Amino acid sequence: MRHLLTALRETMVSEASTGSRPLTTSVKMTALAALLLASFGWALAPVFIRYLSHAYDPYSQMLIRYGTGALTLTVVCLVGFRAEFLRTLKQPRLMAPLAVVIVGHQYVWTLGNYGSTATVAQLTTKLSVILIIVFSFVMFHEERAVIRSPLYLFGTALSIVGVAAVLAKDRASMMPVFDRYAVFLLLTGLLWSVYVVWAKHLVAGIHPVPLFTVLALWTTGGFAVLAVLLGDWKTVVDAGPRMTVVAVASGLIPIATAHPAYHYAQKHLGAAMCSSLNLLNPLMTYGIALFIWPDEMLQPTQWAGAAVLLTGTFLVTLAARRTNGAAL
Repeated sequence: MRHLLTALRETMVSEASTGSRPLTTSVKMTALAALLLASFGWALAPVFIRYLSHAYDPYSQMLIRYGTGALTLTVVCLVGFRAEFLRTLKQPRLMAPLAVVIVGHQYVWTLGNYGSTATVAQLTTKLSVILIIVFSFVMFHEERAVIRSPLYLFGTALSIVGVAAVLAKDRASMMPVFDRYAVFLLLTGLLWSVYVVWAKHLVAGIHPVPLFTVLALWTTGGFAVLAVLLGDWKTVVDAGPRMTVVAVASGLIPIATAHPAYHYAQKHLGAAMCSSLNLLNPLMTYGIALFIWPDEMLQPTQWAGAAVLLTGTFLVTLAARRTNGAAL
């Protein structure tokens, strides 16, 4: 870990020494389009996972989804980013630790979606917006001003209250339900914040496409181990052609497309802008999932919690923007 953080800081210093260049309108528009694409892709992620949960065990599903994304991106890199891809592939000490974080993130994310609605899953993980600033401070000693900001503290308090209300699944008691699936989703937000902060500094020196391709390859290897040890290969055979096509699509859209697109936008638009737009993900997820499952309908308490949560996380991103924070 110490060597990794040292390498990342060296990358940051190198980037800073080159000076910042103003973005052209074309680059800004491309980055905005990439951000919208990433937001839509990630809005679909919990919908895909829940839909596929009836056909695959969690471990096989993770392997198929990430394996599809990794294979597709590898082909893209060998055609368009061969030199940087091969160079990044030869840096296991830099990439493998972050891949371990992704494996853990996808593990709890998938399990959390197996016992929750897609909308509640998407909302609960928005606590990552708060944690991203915390981890940026812990890992890279950034965001001191943001953490001390009253706006950040107020937004954090609102977000925690909002998540509690979103988890109030029992209409009778109106109390939050912290079952194992809720714990999985809270851990998802925690690990996602580590990933975003870590990847933000890596993308400063590596193109987003080869960067995530190498991460996806390492991650797929981790999922292969989990699938062999814990998975049920019979579900892969029994799923049928239609589910296989859906599984492949879930690897192409939320993984192979959304991740590199987000890192590209993050590099050119700034992290606070990217995080602000991604607050629309739960609304996109809700609109899509409601067409498939009637139980996606939120209760009034959950609607109120969603409004409070998204307001709180927006205030956190606003605090980051006002203090020139870039961790989000």
